[in-house]
Amino acid sequence: MKEYIATALGAGVVGFLPFLNLNPQPTTLTPSPAPIPRLQKQPVIQLQQSAKPTKRHRIQVQVISLNDLKIAEGSEVAAGQIISDRTEERQSLEAERKQIENSIQQLSIPTSKLAELPEPNFAIEEAAIQQIKDELQLMEAHSVAPAPETSFRFKDEALRKLLEAKQLEERAEAITAEANNRTKLAESKARLVGQLNSAIAALNKAKSNYQHQQYEHSLNLVRQQSEMQRQQYQIASLVGQKQEIEAKLRDITQIKSPVAGKVRRIKNLGQKDRQINLEVVIDVQ
Repeated sequence: MKEYIATALGAGVVGFLPFLNLNPQPTTLTPSPAPIPRLQKQPVIQLQQSAKPTKRHRIQVQVISLNDLKIAEGSEVAAGQIISDRTEERQSLEAERKQIENSIQQLSIPTSKLAELPEPNFAIEEAAIQQIKDELQLMEAHSVAPAPETSFRFKDEALRKLLEAKQLEERAEAITAEANNRTKLAESKARLVGQLNSAIAALNKAKSNYQHQQYEHSLNLVRQQSEMQRQQYQIASLVGQKQEIEAKLRDITQIKSPVAGKVRRIKNLGQKDRQINLEVVIDVQ
Protein backbone atom coordinates (compact mmCIF):
# COMPACT_ATOMS: atom_id res chain seq x y z
CA MET A 1 0.00 0.00 0.00
CA LYS A 2 2.78 2.38 0.89
CA GLU A 3 4.46 1.62 -2.37
CA TYR A 4 1.37 2.45 -4.33
CA ILE A 5 1.03 5.81 -2.63
CA ALA A 6 4.67 6.67 -3.28
CA THR A 7 4.35 5.71 -6.92
CA ALA A 8 1.26 7.90 -7.29
CA LEU A 9 2.87 10.92 -5.74
CA GLY A 10 5.88 10.55 -7.94
CA ALA A 11 3.79 10.41 -11.06
CA GLY A 12 1.89 13.49 -9.99
CA VAL A 13 4.97 15.55 -9.41
CA VAL A 14 6.43 14.46 -12.76
CA GLY A 15 3.24 15.47 -14.50
CA PHE A 16 3.17 18.93 -12.90
CA LEU A 17 6.74 19.82 -13.72
CA PRO A 18 6.09 21.07 -17.25
CA PHE A 19 3.95 23.79 -15.84
CA LEU A 20 6.67 25.11 -13.58
CA ASN A 21 9.13 27.61 -15.10
CA LEU A 22 12.27 26.41 -13.41
CA ASN A 23 14.44 28.62 -15.58
CA PRO A 24 13.41 32.18 -14.79
CA GLN A 25 13.87 34.85 -17.53
CA PRO A 26 14.91 38.35 -16.73
CA THR A 27 11.84 40.60 -16.17
CA THR A 28 11.45 43.77 -18.26
CA LEU A 29 9.38 46.53 -16.65
CA THR A 30 7.07 48.21 -19.15
CA PRO A 31 5.92 51.66 -18.07
CA SER A 32 2.13 51.83 -17.69
CA PRO A 33 0.26 54.73 -19.30
CA ALA A 34 -0.84 57.62 -17.07
CA PRO A 35 -4.40 57.14 -15.87
CA ILE A 36 -7.05 59.31 -17.64
CA PRO A 37 -8.99 61.35 -15.11
CA ARG A 38 -12.60 60.31 -15.02
CA LEU A 39 -15.10 63.13 -15.58
CA GLN A 40 -17.91 63.19 -13.12
CA LYS A 41 -21.39 63.48 -14.66
CA GLN A 42 -22.82 66.84 -13.79
CA PRO A 43 -26.49 66.93 -12.81
CA VAL A 44 -28.77 68.36 -15.51
CA ILE A 45 -30.66 71.40 -14.21
CA GLN A 46 -33.99 71.77 -15.90
CA LEU A 47 -35.60 75.20 -15.61
CA GLN A 48 -39.29 74.67 -15.06
CA GLN A 49 -41.61 77.56 -15.72
CA SER A 50 -43.51 78.34 -12.54
CA ALA A 51 -47.30 78.01 -12.85
CA LYS A 52 -49.07 81.35 -13.33
CA PRO A 53 -51.31 82.14 -10.35
CA THR A 54 -54.98 81.74 -11.14
CA LYS A 55 -56.88 85.02 -11.19
CA ARG A 56 -60.23 84.84 -9.49
CA HIS A 57 -63.15 87.17 -9.81
CA ARG A 58 -65.86 87.40 -7.14
CA ILE A 59 -69.41 88.51 -7.79
CA GLN A 60 -72.08 88.97 -5.15
CA VAL A 61 -75.67 88.38 -6.24
CA GLN A 62 -79.03 88.45 -4.49
CA VAL A 63 -81.78 86.03 -5.43
CA ILE A 64 -85.19 85.14 -4.06
CA SER A 65 -85.11 81.55 -5.26
CA LEU A 66 -82.20 79.36 -6.25
CA ASN A 67 -83.98 78.99 -9.58
CA ASP A 68 -82.93 82.59 -10.26
CA LEU A 69 -79.33 81.43 -10.44
CA LYS A 70 -78.50 80.63 -14.07
CA ILE A 71 -75.12 78.96 -13.50
CA ALA A 72 -73.69 76.06 -11.46
CA GLU A 73 -70.34 75.18 -9.95
CA GLY A 74 -67.96 73.90 -12.60
CA SER A 75 -69.83 75.48 -15.50
CA GLU A 76 -68.09 77.63 -18.07
CA VAL A 77 -69.20 81.24 -18.38
CA ALA A 78 -68.55 83.78 -21.07
CA ALA A 79 -68.13 87.49 -20.62
CA GLY A 80 -71.58 89.07 -20.61
CA GLN A 81 -73.37 85.81 -19.82
CA ILE A 82 -76.29 86.11 -17.41
CA ILE A 83 -75.42 84.81 -13.96
CA SER A 84 -78.67 85.52 -12.17
CA ASP A 85 -82.06 86.85 -13.14
CA ARG A 86 -85.00 87.11 -10.70
CA THR A 87 -87.50 86.12 -13.35
CA GLU A 88 -90.29 84.89 -11.08
CA GLU A 89 -90.23 88.01 -8.92
CA ARG A 90 -90.16 90.30 -11.96
CA GLN A 91 -93.12 88.55 -13.56
CA SER A 92 -95.09 88.71 -10.31
CA LEU A 93 -94.38 92.43 -9.87
CA GLU A 94 -95.22 93.20 -13.51
CA ALA A 95 -98.56 91.37 -13.19
CA GLU A 96 -99.32 93.30 -10.00
CA ARG A 97 -98.42 96.59 -11.69
CA LYS A 98 -100.72 95.75 -14.63
CA GLN A 99 -103.60 95.06 -12.25
CA ILE A 100 -103.02 98.38 -10.48
CA GLU A 101 -102.94 100.24 -13.81
CA ASN A 102 -106.30 98.70 -14.78
CA SER A 103 -107.78 99.77 -11.44
CA ILE A 104 -106.48 103.32 -11.88
CA GLN A 105 -107.94 103.44 -15.39
CA GLN A 106 -111.37 102.34 -14.15
CA LEU A 107 -111.34 104.83 -11.28
CA SER A 108 -110.30 107.63 -13.63
CA ILE A 109 -113.44 107.29 -15.75
CA PRO A 110 -115.39 110.52 -15.09
CA THR A 111 -118.72 110.00 -13.42
CA SER A 112 -121.83 111.55 -14.92
CA LYS A 113 -122.47 114.99 -13.48
CA LEU A 114 -125.58 115.25 -11.39
CA ALA A 115 -128.23 117.29 -13.21
CA GLU A 116 -129.33 120.52 -11.63
CA LEU A 117 -132.77 120.50 -10.06
CA PRO A 118 -135.25 122.42 -12.27
CA GLU A 119 -136.98 125.50 -10.98
CA PRO A 120 -140.29 124.81 -9.27
CA ASN A 121 -143.41 125.19 -11.42
CA PHE A 122 -146.78 125.27 -9.70
CA ALA A 123 -148.66 126.95 -12.51
CA ILE A 124 -151.23 124.16 -12.86
CA GLU A 125 -152.11 124.08 -9.17
CA GLU A 126 -152.23 127.86 -8.92
CA ALA A 127 -154.45 128.10 -12.03
CA ALA A 128 -156.88 125.59 -10.56
CA ILE A 129 -157.09 127.58 -7.34
CA GLN A 130 -157.65 130.84 -9.19
CA GLN A 131 -160.40 129.33 -11.33
CA ILE A 132 -162.30 128.13 -8.28
CA LYS A 133 -161.95 131.52 -6.63
CA ASP A 134 -163.32 133.22 -9.72
CA GLU A 135 -166.33 130.91 -9.73
CA LEU A 136 -166.99 131.70 -6.09
CA GLN A 137 -166.85 135.41 -6.76
CA LEU A 138 -169.20 135.03 -9.71
CA MET A 139 -171.57 133.02 -7.57
CA GLU A 140 -171.57 135.69 -4.91
CA ALA A 141 -172.28 138.35 -7.52
CA HIS A 142 -175.32 136.49 -8.87
CA SER A 143 -176.81 135.77 -5.52
CA VAL A 144 -180.27 137.55 -5.29
CA ALA A 145 -180.97 139.63 -2.27
CA PRO A 146 -184.46 138.99 -0.76
CA ALA A 147 -187.09 141.43 -1.99
CA PRO A 148 -188.56 143.70 0.64
CA GLU A 149 -191.94 142.66 1.88
CA THR A 150 -194.84 144.85 0.67
CA SER A 151 -198.29 144.83 2.17
CA PHE A 152 -201.42 146.31 0.77
CA ARG A 153 -204.42 147.15 2.78
CA PHE A 154 -207.71 147.32 0.89
CA LYS A 155 -210.58 149.28 2.27
CA ASP A 156 -213.09 146.91 0.82
CA GLU A 157 -213.37 143.96 3.08
CA ALA A 158 -214.27 141.59 0.27
CA LEU A 159 -211.33 142.81 -1.83
CA ARG A 160 -209.05 142.67 1.09
CA LYS A 161 -209.87 139.10 1.78
CA LEU A 162 -209.55 138.08 -1.85
CA LEU A 163 -206.36 139.97 -2.75
CA GLU A 164 -204.52 139.51 0.49
CA ALA A 165 -205.01 135.75 0.30
CA LYS A 166 -203.63 135.73 -3.22
CA GLN A 167 -200.70 137.90 -2.25
CA LEU A 168 -199.89 135.66 0.61
CA GLU A 169 -199.91 132.67 -1.66
CA GLU A 170 -197.57 134.36 -4.12
CA ARG A 171 -195.40 135.42 -1.29
CA ALA A 172 -195.17 131.90 -0.01
CA GLU A 173 -194.22 130.62 -3.44
CA ALA A 174 -191.55 133.30 -3.77
CA ILE A 175 -190.14 132.43 -0.38
CA THR A 176 -190.08 128.78 -1.34
CA ALA A 177 -188.34 129.51 -4.64
CA GLU A 178 -185.85 131.76 -2.91
CA ALA A 179 -185.14 129.08 -0.35
CA ASN A 180 -184.58 126.55 -3.07
CA ASN A 181 -182.21 128.92 -4.86
CA ARG A 182 -180.33 129.62 -1.69
CA THR A 183 -180.05 125.91 -1.03
CA LYS A 184 -178.69 125.27 -4.51
CA LEU A 185 -176.35 128.23 -4.17
CA ALA A 186 -175.09 126.95 -0.84
CA GLU A 187 -174.54 123.50 -2.26
CA SER A 188 -172.67 124.91 -5.25
CA LYS A 189 -170.64 127.13 -2.97
CA ALA A 190 -169.82 124.22 -0.69
CA ARG A 191 -168.76 122.17 -3.68
CA LEU A 192 -166.49 124.97 -4.92
CA VAL A 193 -165.04 125.44 -1.46
CA GLY A 194 -164.23 121.73 -1.39
CA GLN A 195 -162.61 121.98 -4.75
CA LEU A 196 -160.68 125.02 -3.59
CA ASN A 197 -159.41 123.18 -0.54
CA SER A 198 -158.38 120.27 -2.74
CA ALA A 199 -156.58 122.60 -5.13
CA ILE A 200 -154.79 124.28 -2.23
CA ALA A 201 -153.83 120.85 -0.86
CA ALA A 202 -152.50 119.87 -4.30
CA LEU A 203 -150.42 123.04 -4.39
CA ASN A 204 -149.04 122.39 -0.92
CA LYS A 205 -148.25 118.80 -1.89
CA ALA A 206 -146.43 119.96 -5.03
CA LYS A 207 -144.37 122.38 -2.95
CA SER A 208 -143.63 119.64 -0.42
CA ASN A 209 -142.58 117.28 -3.21
CA TYR A 210 -140.25 119.92 -4.58
CA GLN A 211 -138.72 120.45 -1.17
CA HIS A 212 -138.19 116.71 -0.90
CA GLN A 213 -136.57 116.72 -4.34
CA GLN A 214 -134.29 119.53 -3.19
CA TYR A 215 -133.32 117.48 -0.14
CA GLU A 216 -132.67 114.37 -2.19
CA HIS A 217 -130.69 116.40 -4.72
CA SER A 218 -128.50 117.85 -1.97
CA LEU A 219 -127.91 114.34 -0.60
CA ASN A 220 -126.98 113.11 -4.06
CA LEU A 221 -124.53 115.98 -4.42
CA VAL A 222 -122.93 115.06 -1.11
CA ARG A 223 -122.78 111.40 -2.12
CA GLN A 224 -121.23 112.30 -5.47
CA GLN A 225 -118.62 114.52 -3.86
CA SER A 226 -117.82 111.82 -1.30
CA GLU A 227 -117.51 109.23 -4.07
CA MET A 228 -115.20 111.51 -6.06
CA GLN A 229 -113.04 112.09 -2.97
CA ARG A 230 -112.95 108.34 -2.32
CA GLN A 231 -111.91 107.68 -5.91
CA GLN A 232 -109.19 110.33 -5.71
CA TYR A 233 -107.91 108.77 -2.50
CA GLN A 234 -107.91 105.30 -4.07
CA ILE A 235 -106.13 106.59 -7.16
CA ALA A 236 -103.48 108.29 -5.02
CA SER A 237 -103.01 105.10 -3.00
CA LEU A 238 -102.74 102.97 -6.15
CA VAL A 239 -100.26 105.40 -7.70
CA GLY A 240 -98.12 105.07 -4.57
CA GLN A 241 -98.28 101.27 -4.79
CA LYS A 242 -97.33 101.44 -8.46
CA GLN A 243 -94.33 103.61 -7.69
CA GLU A 244 -93.18 101.14 -5.03
CA ILE A 245 -93.48 98.27 -7.51
CA GLU A 246 -91.55 100.22 -10.15
CA ALA A 247 -88.81 100.91 -7.59
CA LYS A 248 -88.61 97.17 -6.86
CA LEU A 249 -88.48 96.42 -10.58
CA ARG A 250 -85.56 98.83 -10.96
CA ASP A 251 -83.74 96.93 -8.22
CA ILE A 252 -84.28 93.65 -10.05
CA THR A 253 -81.49 93.61 -12.62
CA GLN A 254 -79.82 90.86 -14.58
CA ILE A 255 -76.36 90.12 -13.19
CA LYS A 256 -73.92 89.37 -16.00
CA SER A 257 -70.41 88.01 -15.76
CA PRO A 258 -67.81 90.67 -16.62
CA VAL A 259 -65.19 87.99 -17.31
CA ALA A 260 -64.92 84.63 -19.04
CA GLY A 261 -63.88 81.63 -17.02
CA LYS A 262 -65.05 78.71 -14.97
CA VAL A 263 -67.29 78.85 -11.92
CA ARG A 264 -65.14 77.64 -9.05
CA ARG A 265 -67.54 78.05 -6.16
CA ILE A 266 -70.95 79.43 -5.26
CA LYS A 267 -71.01 80.41 -1.61
CA ASN A 268 -74.12 81.17 0.43
CA LEU A 269 -73.48 84.34 2.43
CA GLY A 270 -76.76 84.15 4.31
CA GLN A 271 -80.41 85.03 3.94
CA LYS A 272 -82.36 88.10 5.03
CA ASP A 273 -86.12 87.93 4.83
CA ARG A 274 -86.73 86.34 1.42
CA GLN A 275 -83.45 87.50 -0.13
CA ILE A 276 -80.57 85.01 -0.46
CA ASN A 277 -77.08 86.50 -0.72
CA LEU A 278 -74.61 84.49 -2.78
CA GLU A 279 -70.98 84.92 -3.81
CA VAL A 280 -69.91 83.52 -7.17
CA VAL A 281 -66.17 82.84 -7.57
CA ILE A 282 -64.95 82.58 -11.18
CA ASP A 283 -61.51 81.40 -12.23
CA VAL A 284 -60.66 83.83 -14.96
CA GLN A 285 -59.33 82.26 -18.14
